[in-house]
Amino acid sequence: MKLCKLLTAAVLVSGAFLTNPTLAEDITLEFAVWNYSLETIQDNVKKFEAANPGIKVEVTDYTWPDYQDSLVLRFRGGTPTDVIYGGQDWLPAWAAGGFVAPLDDIAPAGAVDDLKKDIAGFALSDMTYKGKLYGLPYYADTISFIYNKKILEDKGIAVPKTWEEVTAAAEELKAGGMEHPISYEYNQELPNFFDAFVAQAYGRGAQLFDAEQKAAFDNPENGAYKQLQWLADAFSKGLVQPETHESKIILAMNTGQHAFTVVFNYVLAAMNNAADQPLAGQFALAPMPGEAHTTLGFSKFYAVTAKTAADPARAEAAWKFINFMAGKPYTVAKRWAAEKGLGFGQLPLFEDQSVIEAWGKWIDVPTLKQQVATARAGTWTEWGSQWSAYFRPLLAKAMVGEAPVEQVMKDGAERWNQMREQFASR
Repeated sequence: MKLCKLLTAAVLVSGAFLTNPTLAEDITLEFAVWNYSLETIQDNVKKFEAANPGIKVEVTDYTWPDYQDSLVLRFRGGTPTDVIYGGQDWLPAWAAGGFVAPLDDIAPAGAVDDLKKDIAGFALSDMTYKGKLYGLPYYADTISFIYNKKILEDKGIAVPKTWEEVTAAAEELKAGGMEHPISYEYNQELPNFFDAFVAQAYGRGAQLFDAEQKAAFDNPENGAYKQLQWLADAFSKGLVQPETHESKIILAMNTGQHAFTVVFNYVLAAMNNAADQPLAGQFALAPMPGEAHTTLGFSKFYAVTAKTAADPARAEAAWKFINFMAGKPYTVAKRWAAEKGLGFGQLPLFEDQSVIEAWGKWIDVPTLKQQVATARAGTWTEWGSQWSAYFRPLLAKAMVGEAPVEQVMKDGAERWNQMREQFASR
């Protein structure tokens, strides 16, 4: 009898060990993020830890401007790092450098393919390098053309469908007393300064690069060339009020002194926030002007470092973590969407009633869904970030008439092609 009780107790202890990883060696994952809504990140981490005993997550945050450089220092310095926020513009360099790992290296068989079916095309493209998926979406969004509904209705102006119609509407508003009808984020230090320009060019159907990734935007017939000329003309006509940051655009648009802008969708959410914006509810998304009406989509994502992927125990824990944060049933992605207005790459959330109700307060969800379906990814290469840092000041000069559009596009294309050849020869 005593032997039977001992065996029973041993089985119970053994079973508890097998089902409760806390009795095994605990793992602490090092998670690097930029410092947007840290309290939400920490709360999500707590929920993960509660659901996964034995796995702890230590969060280290950086400011957005410092994030990329800080991560590269961590990689090169060997600072323990397991899971990170990644970006579409950084992935080619980080993957080529061996800093991050394809998810197929750590995920159970079939898991990645199953999740890919639900992810927007532009987001999948952003997270893929040489045919392999390196991330799951933390945040995916499009850059949008925004207008003030009340101002246009009061003036009897139709919502512009082309950039030429935007000019005509802006000139009519200016003639009626609105000094600068277009509010524009003008800051060459910000990577999204170039992204917003690409989004506008995509509206015209522009292909900035050919199939071999050679620059094509220096052709005067290219939509990007035309859009830069359009911006230069709009600035020269006094139609544009430049702002150094999107946060200032939120305030500027809420003065009623501007009718149009081009921003991320979460900026629209802030503009329509009735809690602190006087003109909340007046702002709406329209398809990007131009013949194609498409725009730039992009994705920030959870990725796993190559060092972690090489350690089976840590790799298993890391997969559990990013699958919790971005995988089915998309609870965390839905939380970011509903509470913070962050966009998502997981398409089933467009059918989620809680997301529809939350987003319907500040955006027309069917219009956004259509925009996401047609959005295009950017062209991201190993040299893209360096080239963008070179090109953005030229872009800024052309907009305000300090450099000819033709020369800026010519210089930008030459630099791009030079860097392309340099990286190809490595």
